[in-house]
Amino acid sequence: MPTSLELVERADTILVGTVIGERTEGEGQAGLVLVRPTMLLKGSELPQQVELWGWLAKSGEFLTRSDPNELRQPNPDALRGGCTRYVFERDMKLLLFFEQKAGKLVFAGYPFARVSEDVPSDDSRWVRAVRAYTAVAALPKGERRAAMIAKRDALRARRDDRDAAAIADDIDHELAATRLPLRD
Repeated sequence: MPTSLELVERADTILVGTVIGERTEGEGQAGLVLVRPTMLLKGSELPQQVELWGWLAKSGEFLTRSDPNELRQPNPDALRGGCTRYVFERDMKLLLFFEQKAGKLVFAGYPFARVSEDVPSDDSRWVRAVRAYTAVAALPKGERRAAMIAKRDALRARRDDRDAAAIADDIDHELAATRLPLRD
């Protein structure tokens, strides 16, 4: 399972968007969830629409909302079935990761990863964490450890901000889990 920093490094495009519908190829076929992007976190341009595997929850179908305080564990729905989340709701706000493959933007559906978390707002804890990791990933590899430590320390200085404290804790986790080079 990739860490948050690894997800950001691998992604070509990271965005926040709203679920607007679904499309299926035929009866009994797997579907695609349609998302209207509203905010670009990484990438060169905000696409008009993106797709990911799955469908909209039907009446009575089990759907788990993402924990807005969680930064490491994926939505529980990503831990069963196809090992990636595939049931969503219309108007759900999602933070999504995409890669370029053969000139096309493709959902980065890594198993057991935080690639399709629903978020309560554009300034939620997970969005803020991904922004922090995106800034770090944009640096040369030899500068990343120092940047992460500086970011962690700046977040810890915000004593009344629980989200900042949680992101600082997550950065500590990343520093312990990731082999960042000391210099280029």
